[in-house]
Amino acid sequence: MKISLKVATAAIAITTALGVTACSDSSGDMTQTSSTGAQESQSTSSSERTADAALTVTDAAGRKIEFEQMPDRIVLAEGRAAYATALLQENPLDNIVAYGQDLETAAGAFREKLFELQPEAKDMPVIGSIQKGDVTVENLLAQDPDVVIMTLDQKKAVEESGFITDLDSAGITYAFIDFRQKPLENTTVSMTLLGDLLGQSERAEKYNEFYNAKVKDITERAAKTSTKPDVLLWTAAGYNDCCAVAGDVHLGTLVTAAGGHNLGPEVIGPENKTITPEKLVELNPEKIIVTGGEWARDPNKTDTFRHVELGYQSTPELALETCDGPLSKAGMELLDGPKNGNYFAVYHQFYDNPFNVFALEAFAKWIHPEEFSDLNPTEDFKQFHEDWMPFDYSGVFFIDPANPDES
Repeated sequence: MKISLKVATAAIAITTALGVTACSDSSGDMTQTSSTGAQESQSTSSSERTADAALTVTDAAGRKIEFEQMPDRIVLAEGRAAYATALLQENPLDNIVAYGQDLETAAGAFREKLFELQPEAKDMPVIGSIQKGDVTVENLLAQDPDVVIMTLDQKKAVEESGFITDLDSAGITYAFIDFRQKPLENTTVSMTLLGDLLGQSERAEKYNEFYNAKVKDITERAAKTSTKPDVLLWTAAGYNDCCAVAGDVHLGTLVTAAGGHNLGPEVIGPENKTITPEKLVELNPEKIIVTGGEWARDPNKTDTFRHVELGYQSTPELALETCDGPLSKAGMELLDGPKNGNYFAVYHQFYDNPFNVFALEAFAKWIHPEEFSDLNPTEDFKQFHEDWMPFDYSGVFFIDPANPDES
């Protein structure tokens, strides 16, 4: 049910009108239910239809949310959730009324792909960043949302700031997705949720079958390998100061699943996610994987940063030309990995979208090249676009500078 802007300032009245209240479950998570308090048992599907609600879904935080009618005004608090909606519908931004600014700042080339499909989306409101605290209840109410989709990272931020209480008081319905904290567990949960909300449950189920089969094949093969090479995953290398390291989250979990020994959890702490260049040289990992992206704004002027230019706007020549950028700092010449052909780059945004299975595939090939010699992540990602995406493949998403034709 939509929120009436005329009563936006009357929080209690809005809550009553929506028939949505918030309470805390035994695990401390916020659970939104209908005013009847009815709770349905957990099922393998996110979606249930009952006599009291048109749709009941379960989100990545395990919360059940009931809708009196199918939602048709959705806010993506993290704009990069559009990677997932692009998998689900021909017009990725259908039923989306606003999105977070990260889609522009972190994935500009992908956003341009969306705008080519839906030029009218260029005028769609951008709500800012919940993590930075520049989104207000008024911002969200102005979009008249049926539901606001947030990530589990944003859940932590709104709970710590108290903003989640403001959302509850204003009667704003919200649900959580996750491709970042536990990608191998929550990607399919999140795709099911989004599929249900967009009326694309069957397509989401088919994608999850594809995803699970690919993950199963790679992880079972990786589990049989006899060695686990030391791997350091350096995120946004060359864009941020050296060196942000992936711990036991997002791409770091994929290193482990692909049969590597992720050094990240051993060298960073709960608060500090970076190491110094000196520490990197001291570690001297057997294999180094960096993430690169479209941060140069103009891909032909990459000297603004020293990152690897990857993404929908890149070219094989540009990716190879920029690949050594993160290694240009003094002392990096002492690292053995790049000398031995064990230095690789992967598209940064795989850390936060349902395409993460292709990062898993690339990692398996790079970490255990003999066991996974049959894999070709570039060709598979191209085929994936042909089979699943509403726009054509372009760009570069993986680079092995020692074997650029086999990335």
